[in-house]
Amino acid sequence: MRDAQRILHQLERQGNLLSAFISHQDNRSEMLQFIMSPSADQYRELNHRFQQFCFECRFIHYMSKFIYYQSINYIRKVRKIQSRALSDRYNEKYMTEDEPSKKFIQTEFECPILDQAIMKLTVHQRKVIHLHYQKDWKLREIADSLNVSPQSISKTHRRALDHLKKWMEGEKYA
Repeated sequence: MRDAQRILHQLERQGNLLSAFISHQDNRSEMLQFIMSPSADQYRELNHRFQQFCFECRFIHYMSKFIYYQSINYIRKVRKIQSRALSDRYNEKYMTEDEPSKKFIQTEFECPILDQAIMKLTVHQRKVIHLHYQKDWKLREIADSLNVSPQSISKTHRRALDHLKKWMEGEKYA
């Protein structure tokens, strides 16, 4: 009996699935009985319990991962919906093709050359420049609000700056 308990104690210290199995009192007593007097019936019963225990552990692990990733997807969906609402509100207020939006952007700059250069940009480029420099948004935030990739915003930003530089240096661009 003492040797059987010593064996079980060594197995428990390993810190793996078998030690977790042995930590349950019913499984521990079944294991002790098998160690002291092994038989085929006890082996089958112990094996069945261990397989059931392993299945429960895998199932719990699967469910915890499932819940974790579902919560991440839910948070992403909520953020996407919120960013669309923010983008729609922003677009309605500031970025349309009409004259008020042009006046809005023009009043933000004191340099008339810069005003003229910005008005030569596309509406999308003006949005990016306005949000990044006047509203201090990061390019990632702009991408999220406009529902495009950060790479696309970075490319638009870079092209807008290139166009502004060329125009202000006196070169014409299409």
